[in-house]
Amino acid sequence: MTKLEKEQREIARLEKASVFHQHKNYFLILIIVLSIIYIVDELASSVRGVVETQTICDLFNTTFGTDAYNNASGTLGLVTTGAYLIYLVSPFYKSLADKFGRRIFLIINTLGMGVGMLVCIISKSVPLYILGTVIMTFFTPNDMQVIYIMECAPKEHRAKLCSITKGLALISVSLLGLFVKLFVNDAVPSTWRNVFIIPIILAFIIGFAAIYFVQETPVFTQKRLQYLKASEEERKAAEEAEKKAAEEEKKNSISVMGAFKYIFTHRQTRAIAIVALIMAFSTGYTGKYQPMMEAGKYNGALTSNAISIILMFYPVINGIFTMVGGFLTDSLGRKKSALILGLWAAIGLAVFAYGCIHPLNPWLVGFAYGISIAGLWSISDMIYFVITSESTPTEIRASVVGSMQLVGMVGTGLNMVYNNVVTMVAGSLNLPFVLTVAYLPLLTLSLIIMMLTVKETKDVDLDNVQVN
Repeated sequence: MTKLEKEQREIARLEKASVFHQHKNYFLILIIVLSIIYIVDELASSVRGVVETQTICDLFNTTFGTDAYNNASGTLGLVTTGAYLIYLVSPFYKSLADKFGRRIFLIINTLGMGVGMLVCIISKSVPLYILGTVIMTFFTPNDMQVIYIMECAPKEHRAKLCSITKGLALISVSLLGLFVKLFVNDAVPSTWRNVFIIPIILAFIIGFAAIYFVQETPVFTQKRLQYLKASEEERKAAEEAEKKAAEEEKKNSISVMGAFKYIFTHRQTRAIAIVALIMAFSTGYTGKYQPMMEAGKYNGALTSNAISIILMFYPVINGIFTMVGGFLTDSLGRKKSALILGLWAAIGLAVFAYGCIHPLNPWLVGFAYGISIAGLWSISDMIYFVITSESTPTEIRASVVGSMQLVGMVGTGLNMVYNNVVTMVAGSLNLPFVLTVAYLPLLTLSLIIMMLTVKETKDVDLDNVQVN
């Protein structure tokens, strides 16, 4: 097939997509599909966590609370932490969507999550399970469904639709608690695999459905059609203009090292970086909430039924309060809302940990954990994106925001190492105490530093950011 024939076929396909965009029910169908993909994304991101102890007991043929379990948990945790190095490839993978379109990667990401979960449940060995974890880790953070909403929704509804679909997806994680209650038998550790079955089926069904019900986004479609229908002279002129713009952007941008230099030589961004690092370290308990509850069961504070209630209830609270947190940030300002969100996180952690040590109503424990992570992730997004963006000049903003996320990744890496080392040293039965003793003071410290050193940025003019 010649180049001209390939381009003619692509033009026909994109023009067909343009016709679909005008269909009166297309946008409704699209939002339904994207919402289900968002749900699959959240289920895939959370499913390993709700059955962590059963998975380790099964793969290592051990029992929770024993020295063998503690060593297995710590070792597996340290090894799977290395899977997050796959994030280094993620920016290059995401950039391919600008060249080949959004649709193909929306489909690949969704099916990829299904493949990763499938590899996990068929694994009879630790290496194969780790492979499944790596596949899931690669495909879950790409969030192509968010780009679709941003490029397909009317601008006056973009933020609302993003917030609503994210909230629904977070609430859907409660299904995992239901699956644990229905399908997991503590006496038969291998039943953890059953929790993956429905998310896998959903991933494959909606992934293949997207092939038929989702077209390329209007933004990419029109841009690509404009290029394909242009003459060779027009293409060359456009390429030259794009090349010149890229060179200009490169001239105005700074390297990663330059971004770090900017961050640590200015009071505002330096203070934000310190808060981001400590805050990221203090999120470590979110990776061990299921073993904390399992320790509560073995210590007599929780029952299997109580854990199922918590797993079903906390995602609902998380989704609701995540949406509330977005309104707080815009209405009260960054620092006031950060204090409120931080208090949610701190008080929620304290109550949740107490409920894993002493008997409490499981609905209260679920509420506490839900409000804790809602506050934690809301304040994290605010620090990494909102406050950093509002504290950095336009020409270096993207580089500084990206580098600030790397600061957060350092903190996340530290808490992963701490979690697994402390499991091996202190034992899994003591996790509610040793994790809370470490993370609650760090969370409090990050809030104090933020209140004292970070300046309010709510009303800043993004086009004229003043350094410090």
